[in-house]
This record gives sequence, structure tokens and C-alpha cells, in this order.
Amino acid sequence: MGEDRAHIRLKLDNSQPIALSDFVSQFVGVGTQFEKFITREHPHLKGESEFFVNEVRAGCIEADLVAWVGGVGLVGIGAYALDAMDKIQIFTTFIQDFGGRFSKYFRKGGRADGVSKGDLSDFLKTAEAIANDPNASARLEAAGFEDGERKVRAFFQFTTSEARTAIDEISDHRRELEANSDENRERVLLRFVRPSVEASKPGKKGGERGVIESIAARAMPILYASELAEQRMRHEKIQLEGNVFRALFDVSVNMELSPSGRPIAYRITEVHGVIEGDDGGDLLDG
Repeated sequence: MGEDRAHIRLKLDNSQPIALSDFVSQFVGVGTQFEKFITREHPHLKGESEFFVNEVRAGCIEADLVAWVGGVGLVGIGAYALDAMDKIQIFTTFIQDFGGRFSKYFRKGGRADGVSKGDLSDFLKTAEAIANDPNASARLEAAGFEDGERKVRAFFQFTTSEARTAIDEISDHRRELEANSDENRERVLLRFVRPSVEASKPGKKGGERGVIESIAARAMPILYASELAEQRMRHEKIQLEGNVFRALFDVSVNMELSPSGRPIAYRITEVHGVIEGDDGGDLLDG
């Protein structure tokens, strides 16, 4: 553990055996967040970390994340290492930062500012082992030794109920980030197409489809990001005096993408207006 013995300890109190994948994922989530913290808050330093399981007994697992933190000098990474007091201060700040952001998701509607989808993935990994146990808790500590005595400088902890709430809220936040990602397109023109003959066969549901030529030439399924957007579109259609399939709708959309990055559906986030009766023809979805 090194001469200064400064460390981050993860303690799991469990009522049931923990799946190995959940056990490892929790360490990975915390370790990844620590290395991101060093990169973000101490860009002049380099942090490397590894977990060591130091005790396993019935109903309790303890593991220490032992990190090397050093500066980058002229001779390269590792030119010098921080002393014990500097290191424990960094560990303490990390626990406060990570705990502050992660604990936002312990309540309904809780959101941490400035997090990425990668951060949310790390938070999920941290929560899953506890959420999958009906009566468990986790505690993360920053600690060091003074005169041979272990002293905890900062900690945060959470229980099964908090972990389960966190998983729901983190998953919702991830979907929100995806809906506001680079797949958004603002103020594009959408033309609805008539359902194809194939879609109108008995037992086959067609649904709305449309073309946004600035994105793709083929028709895509049309979805709505909110009930308000759907109601606004319905209102615009009712107000039309001409053929709805000849009108162009000024909309903002979020694209649903395939794993290869190809658009497969449009989710309307806002309806801005309508242009009636252009000369583009009456399209058929075929």
C-alpha cells in the first residue's frame, strides 16, 4: 500500500452473496471516476489506481483503492510523487466531489450538473451491487495513518433503497442526455407521407411516417418527445385547409439512430409552424 498508506476504502455490507460482475463493476466505476477527477481537477498530475481486497467476511467486504499520484516533470510522468499530506487531501476532495454528485440521484428528480454519459455509466456501476441486494449498504472513505492510527478524513455512504432510486434516476438522466445530444436537428422541414399499402394490411400497424429531405430521402417513423409536441402537431393539422400530405411542417427533431449511426426514426421535440400546399407532390410511403 505504500509508505504513506493513504488510500480510499470501499466497504460493502451485504445480506446476500454479491455477483462477481457487480463486485468488479463497482470498483471499476469508482476507480474510473478517481482518474477522471485527477485529470479534471489536477491536470498537472497523473493518477493511477488499483483496488486491493483486504478483507472478506460474512456480510462484509472491504477493499482499498491505492493510488499513485505524481507530477509530470521534464523527464516524464512519475518524475516526482506527492507526499502523504498532499495525497490524502486529494483523496478527501475526491470523496467529497464524487459523493456530492452521486448522491444527487438518491432522490426523485435529482440531477448532477455537468455529468457526461460516461459519468452516469460509472455511477450505475457503483450502485448496482447494492441495488441488487435487499438490505445492503456501501461506504466510501478517504483515509490515512497518523502515528500508526488509521484516520478517516471524508466519507459518504448509501443504502439499498438509495441505490435503487439512483439507478432509476441515472437511467432517466442518460435518456435525457441522449435526447439532447448531437442527434438533434433544429428547424427542419418535415413532410408526412401516406401509409403504404403494406402497412395498411389487417393486423399491421402503420403509424405516422415522414420525410425530412435535409437528413434522408426515405420516410421514417414519426414519434413525439412530449405530449405537448404531439398536441401542437395535431392542432396544426386540424388548421390546415389543404392536403396534409402536401404541407411542410417546420419542426425540431431528435434522431433515433441505429447502432451504425443511421437514422431510423424522428422524434419531434417542437413544432414551429406549417407551410401549406407546396408543389412537392403527394408522397406515398412505399
